[in-house]
Amino acid sequence: MKGNSADPMMDARIYQRLLIGVAFLAAYVALDYVSFVKPYRGLGITPWNPPPGLSIAVIFLGGWFYAPFVLIAPFLADAIVRGSALGVGLELVLSLALGGTYLVAGLVLQRITAFDPRFRYVRDALTLSGVAAAGATVAATLYVLILLSTGTIFQTEVIAVAWRAALGDVIGILVIAPLVLLAVTYRPWPTVGPLAVVQFLTLFLMLAIVFGYREATAFQLFYLLFIPLLWIALSYGPPGSSVALLFIQLGLIIGAEIRFGPDPGLGALQVLMTALAVTGLIVGTIVAEREDAAARLRDQQAAINRALRVRSAGEVAATIAHEINQPLTALTAYSGIASKAMEEGNLDLAKRAVGKIHAESERATEVLRGIRELLKKGTLSKNSVDLAAKLEELETLLGEDLAKKGIRLSFAIAPGFPIIRADGVQLQQATHNLIVNAAEAMLGVGRGGTIEAKVALSPEHDVLIEVRDDGPGFPPGYDVNEPTPFTTTKPEGSGLGLAVARSIAEAHGGGLAIATSPRGARVVLRLPMEKEAERENSKRHRR
Repeated sequence: MKGNSADPMMDARIYQRLLIGVAFLAAYVALDYVSFVKPYRGLGITPWNPPPGLSIAVIFLGGWFYAPFVLIAPFLADAIVRGSALGVGLELVLSLALGGTYLVAGLVLQRITAFDPRFRYVRDALTLSGVAAAGATVAATLYVLILLSTGTIFQTEVIAVAWRAALGDVIGILVIAPLVLLAVTYRPWPTVGPLAVVQFLTLFLMLAIVFGYREATAFQLFYLLFIPLLWIALSYGPPGSSVALLFIQLGLIIGAEIRFGPDPGLGALQVLMTALAVTGLIVGTIVAEREDAAARLRDQQAAINRALRVRSAGEVAATIAHEINQPLTALTAYSGIASKAMEEGNLDLAKRAVGKIHAESERATEVLRGIRELLKKGTLSKNSVDLAAKLEELETLLGEDLAKKGIRLSFAIAPGFPIIRADGVQLQQATHNLIVNAAEAMLGVGRGGTIEAKVALSPEHDVLIEVRDDGPGFPPGYDVNEPTPFTTTKPEGSGLGLAVARSIAEAHGGGLAIATSPRGARVVLRLPMEKEAERENSKRHRR
């Protein structure tokens, strides 16, 4: 039972494909019938020959299975539409020659891996145009040779017959093949709205002008048809251009029949139709290619944004760890001192250590709060800041420890330095980072020395917080203009101290300047002056 269970499914697929083959034959005959307009001497040579386009599309989509249908289709169409006027034998030979040519053309197109039946790239339009031109040339050559060998046409007619046959097939392929391929493969099709109605009304208006303006010679106003074609192609891409081309080709054949009668100048008409078909296909694929490029750009931008978010998250985490590491280290040290002092009964030392622990805990809380506010709002928490008091806190916090390591820390600030508006915690942290960086650089080369922190006003009335040391300075090649996060010159450094200080300065509207010399490094944090008194005065004026 298991071995036979797949047979009904296989039979269903075969029946389905057979039905498609029968539908193909019906459509082939119908297209041959409606396009049998202005034939050359009653032969199947018309200005627009769409059946080859249907054959190529069916073979591309279905492969070898539909080969018998494609080979027999021209014979069936000749028998029904023209009554096998050339005789059954000759019609059968012509059918095998023409059907075989477009069978091969469809298989060749199928094997071109770069070809996309959705016409997403210009190369797809050019590929189909190349296959159409090659297939039509071979088919026209075989057709002419067979007719010439049987005496159906004269040698003087060979060029005219081959030219008309080839151009008619090229036009038919470029109009019908894309339409069939897109109908099967393109998803989703563009939504048709009121604009499409206006565009197709414009198309019919242009056709009416081309064939209705009696003062113009044959096809003199043909270029007007490019206006609606390009408009539709630019709006809807390949599907729009393929549908527009179908309507234009129908309109041209009908208009030429009505306006010019039996001799409309078929050669000129076919060249113009070919140019129109190629242009429409290429413009449609350009639109699709632009949309694909825009989609790829959006995807790349989204990927970049994701990467930046991940990197930013990493930098934020590293920044928090860097800023909190120092208070935590101090807490560990002071807790050890307090514990040892309690064991030895030294209550004064234990009390001072506990006070230090409290101060460091408060500082860690303030640092976290400042970072959180900066990340959440993208702004600083500005308030009145007494820089002299902030520096005194740093001297109390760092001076004793640095002195034990052989480093003297000095602070200098002009008496009566104005109260400014800034984020005091962030400025104190930036200065703290600069001092610690300087100390680590000096200890890294096994030397003591002096670190001087100074606050002054520049001639432009900017606040300058300068930290100068007697260390080795920055090595050659270090980017003193833009210190990069995670880049450090110290073995134990995190590479964030200067980067954080620079970010804090820039958040205040200022910047960070770095200079180095054989006598050490000099780092200046600059920010615009914003006095508390000036702010109060501006408030009063606004009121």
